[in-house]
Amino acid sequence: MQQLSIFSNINDSEWSRMVNCFRPIVQSFEAGEYIMTFSEKLDRVGIMLSGSAHLTYTDADGKYSILEQLGKNDVFGEVFALPLEDQEFSVQAIKPCTVMFFDYDHFVKPCSKACSHHSQLINNLFHLTAYKAQMQATHIHILSQRTLQRKLMTYFEYEALQNKSRNYKLSLTLSALADYLCADRSAMMREIRRLNEQGLIISKGRMITLCGK
Repeated sequence: MQQLSIFSNINDSEWSRMVNCFRPIVQSFEAGEYIMTFSEKLDRVGIMLSGSAHLTYTDADGKYSILEQLGKNDVFGEVFALPLEDQEFSVQAIKPCTVMFFDYDHFVKPCSKACSHHSQLINNLFHLTAYKAQMQATHIHILSQRTLQRKLMTYFEYEALQNKSRNYKLSLTLSALADYLCADRSAMMREIRRLNEQGLIISKGRMITLCGK
């Protein structure tokens, strides 16, 4: 699992000075509320202080998909969205959330005082961007599987690696998993039943046990 956060290697004293310099805004959101809808202008970066949310997109035909799960210390904003036309990117709270927003300019413009914590913040953002690229590559790998059954098994294997166990609870609800896989929920549930019948998994709701190995 991801260990780095935007706050890594920044002590409390440096963080206090950064807050005075950057003037971030902290907001709370209830489950179901939209935290951000992306525009063409790169003006804000959000940091999840608590709760969970989904980064989603809706294409020109109204099809809704989940791109990423967001939890504590995750970073999001227009800078992390895919450059696709006719698609709306949004961050929606799944559980009550507290989010800190920074102006994007604070990340890209040099600090006049050459603060070490500013350099560390930019370094952390660079590594987080690389991490997000890896997560997007994983999502693409899952979606590239030729059948829905293979998509499911690839995702289940990935979740097992993240949990370091072949018996775990899915991080997504089943409805959210269908959106993540760009699949019809009923079709996905049929494939999950087949996987159980074939002895490849044992599932009960969101609890998954991978058989074999």
